[in-house]
Amino acid sequence: MKNPIQMIKQCVEKEEPYFVLRGQDICALAAIEAYYEEVKKHVKNPYFIEEIEEIMKDFHAYRKEIGQTKIPD
Repeated sequence: MKNPIQMIKQCVEKEEPYFVLRGQDICALAAIEAYYEEVKKHVKNPYFIEEIEEIMKDFHAYRKEIGQTKIPD
């Protein structure tokens, strides 16, 4: 997976918008699941699809481990 900090720095340098989701965010998992469905429809690169699936699994595991999420800060 690409370094997220480096990706954010690149976005800031280019004045490109970016969006960050945290594991504790109650809305994050639903957002990632929706994004994953769109990726499967539109992206042909199996490595990218697999990366998003792994991120989704990490969010599922975090939610299962922590049990409670909250409204984003």
